[in-house]
Amino acid sequence: MTVRPYDLDAVLSELQKTGPLTSGEELARVNALVCDRLGRATPAEAFERLYTDWRALRRGSAESGLRAGQILMLLTVLQFGLPSATTRQRDELLAEARAHGPRDERWQAAVAGIAGQSVLNQPTAGPADLEQALARVEEARAQLPPDSPERDAYDLTHAHLRVLLAQYGGGEDEFDSALDDLGRLVDTPALDGMRRLEMAGQLAAFRTRQAARRDDEAGLAALIPELESVLARLPPDHMDRVTFESYLDAARGSLAVLRGRRTGVVDDPGTPDAPPVEEVRRQLAPLPAGARADKLGEAAIGRTVRGLLTRCPERVLEAVELLGDALDLIEPDDERWIRYACVLGNCHCAVAGMTGTLQQRGDHLDQGISWLVHARRLAGGPEYPLWGALGMSLAMAYRIRGDVQPPGTRAARLNHDRSRSVGLDALRAAAWSVLLQSGTAHAAETGRRAGEYALDVARWCLADDAVEDAVGALDAGRGLVLHAATVATTVPDMLTALGRSDLADEWRGTGSPAPELGEDAVLTGGPALSGPSSRLRRRVLEALAASPQRRRLLDVPSPADIGAALRALSATALVYLLPGGEGLLHDQRLPGTALMVHADGSVRALPLPGLTEDAEPLTRYRAVGAPGRDAGGPPAAPPPPEPDTAGPARAALERLCDWAGQAVMEPLLGKVPRGYGTVPAVVLVPMAELGMVPWHAARVPVRHRLRTRPGHACEQARISYVPSARLLCEVAARPGTGAGTGARAGRQALVVGNPTRDLHHAGEEAEAIHRTFHPDGELLGPGTATPAAVTGWLRRQRGGLLHLACHGVVRQGARHSTYLDLSGGRLAAEELTEGTDRYRDLDLVVLAACRTNVSGRGYDEAYSLATAFLVAGARSVVGSLWPVPDEATSLLMYMTHHYMSRDGLPPGQALRSAQLWMLDDRRQAPPGMPPRLAERVPLVRSDDLTGWAGFTHLGR
Repeated sequence: MTVRPYDLDAVLSELQKTGPLTSGEELARVNALVCDRLGRATPAEAFERLYTDWRALRRGSAESGLRAGQILMLLTVLQFGLPSATTRQRDELLAEARAHGPRDERWQAAVAGIAGQSVLNQPTAGPADLEQALARVEEARAQLPPDSPERDAYDLTHAHLRVLLAQYGGGEDEFDSALDDLGRLVDTPALDGMRRLEMAGQLAAFRTRQAARRDDEAGLAALIPELESVLARLPPDHMDRVTFESYLDAARGSLAVLRGRRTGVVDDPGTPDAPPVEEVRRQLAPLPAGARADKLGEAAIGRTVRGLLTRCPERVLEAVELLGDALDLIEPDDERWIRYACVLGNCHCAVAGMTGTLQQRGDHLDQGISWLVHARRLAGGPEYPLWGALGMSLAMAYRIRGDVQPPGTRAARLNHDRSRSVGLDALRAAAWSVLLQSGTAHAAETGRRAGEYALDVARWCLADDAVEDAVGALDAGRGLVLHAATVATTVPDMLTALGRSDLADEWRGTGSPAPELGEDAVLTGGPALSGPSSRLRRRVLEALAASPQRRRLLDVPSPADIGAALRALSATALVYLLPGGEGLLHDQRLPGTALMVHADGSVRALPLPGLTEDAEPLTRYRAVGAPGRDAGGPPAAPPPPEPDTAGPARAALERLCDWAGQAVMEPLLGKVPRGYGTVPAVVLVPMAELGMVPWHAARVPVRHRLRTRPGHACEQARISYVPSARLLCEVAARPGTGAGTGARAGRQALVVGNPTRDLHHAGEEAEAIHRTFHPDGELLGPGTATPAAVTGWLRRQRGGLLHLACHGVVRQGARHSTYLDLSGGRLAAEELTEGTDRYRDLDLVVLAACRTNVSGRGYDEAYSLATAFLVAGARSVVGSLWPVPDEATSLLMYMTHHYMSRDGLPPGQALRSAQLWMLDDRRQAPPGMPPRLAERVPLVRSDDLTGWAGFTHLGR
């Protein structure tokens, strides 16, 4: 058979004249041209001929190096139609071209850049392949002169590779930094008009995902017109039109969901009708199989979003058709296969819940579970970014299938057992995802949904009487940012123990926190890279996950572990407060619960029907806002007593405490074991928005001298708080050094008062506490209480006490979400948790400032200044829930130190004693109290909750 010869130089020259490819027809025409010139029918056959002919050349020759580079250049056209088996051959060609091809810098840069870019369309590429491709692009760029215009092209490829790496590997810092680079390059001269339009659309689509991740409703709404504008200017036959339409559908759907969370109603996103399935198939038919699979999958995802939001099963079934087409075009080892199978499984489960006969619903549910099981098996484990979401979808499907079975049957029990098991596995993946993120902002965004998932799985466990599993579920979704920050400091030691000192040194070298960003950046909330990047974290996690350290990374403490921690803290029980909620079926309503872990490791669930997030006192308090007032300057005279009329916030707080007592604390305290002559010590973990409630101030009846009177929960028990059992066990394991025993010889203390010169009573408070209780300690005030001075003292102290009487600020979701205002600067929670510094001998931190135990990153993250100090090494922390009144706070803080120093009480008990003193209308100033404080003792009103109830204790 005669083999037609070809001229590779001529083929490449023809391709250079074709111009940009924007439609499927143009791409198919170019592929056909190359195949025709090479005398082959398909791109795969054409590449095989090129490769075979190259192999026949003498290796190591200039001709072999040149030809290898030319073949790589042709792959930019042929790659969509090639099997994944060509990856090894591409690497072989690249090695030959680099070693023996022309030495011209631009030629070498072009070959290396093309080799890196080819991974963008390589379906089986994983994080390791993408890392290699990034290195190639960086090498190519480095070979060009600094002023070379081609550098922008390589920067574009580099940014797109990092976007893909973030999608495959889960690192949001990589995604955000890549978007910053794309935004800088969108107007580069390296792009012609159409490519610039495509780039603008891609960038807007990526930013919609970013906005949805951040719950940024306004930002998402502003990006949707940008996508609409790009679509309006794209040619009707553009190969990316279907993809951009899908992006727009997803953005509109995400916006509808965000608005629904804010308003309580998810409206139809108003998406125009999509073209029929047959029309989509017709539009995409000219594309090679790999590219067509991409577009079909994107179109299906857009229809899925539309169908779910409008509850239209027909739209979802159209997505099922398109996904089936896409899966027919790709192999199971293709990364897209898992994603599409996951969406397909969710589609079937969604249809099962929308319409049809009982048999039809069962059929769709069975199909959905089968697809999800298969996708989960291929995903492998928590290192796959979709593992957690995929697992929760499967767990919900099992749960629904069990719920629709006759109660008590084997089928119902098996499905419910499987739902719990898969759900708990999915929650463990949340810890992996958060540990992967660089910086608090990304970690909080990634873990935001974990608390919601944890509530769902815990409710299933309680319904099945699997109370120990319920404990594991709740803790797996709590305080994940705090867990990640705690683990981060032990990573070098864990790696060294595994013999990976190279990774340990690399981790230590990148452990410094991000710098202070200034006022504007703090308020906008733009994330900044802090500490090890997600790329390094991925490698570290993979090393540790294959070792015995995996349990430390992902598992939660067992009830036995929690019991041991409680005994170490002399506490009676850890209690999760779980609000009631709706089940997966419309007629299900699951009650609220107090889930108690006792000091002996036993677990008990106490149903609390009134414990719901939509209870009227709680919704009213949430709407009105926290009580109290921010402190002001020095008064001209002693402040008069407050009028007897409570404002709306104070009234809402009083009603909240009435509800908290009746619905929760009275029945709970009745079930908590108590010893003879002592009150129980209860550590609370309030889930979701229950974290805003001052449970220690809940109104309960108090029995006193054979009579019962109205009182508060803190009179019946010692009540502390903790973000999670993980952190409880961490704090309990810290060696004690006599925290709270102020008379201990040699105690180091730093007292900070009025650093911003506008907190008169705080300054008096600090001076009085320093002079009376810690005269050998340091006192810092205006001009001296700088962030550097405070952190410097923290590094020097051994067994120290830190008292901070200053302003506390919370900025929800900001880069520095909560911070203290000091002289000339701020001390932010993120600076305490992101760096490598840990103050391991720190006994106590008293945060006599506003909102210092309020999270700026969501209730279930519980990320506040108080919890940040716990992570940073403190054994005990006192923080506040609202803007505390200046005068009352000064008295409360003085008395807390009084009970620690004069009576030797630990911090939690000292705070409780000070609060009980505030509740006593016959209170007396203790000996030694400065006259200016003593003057205000009779002015404090015992019925004013704002003056004492805002302070909480965490830790030992």
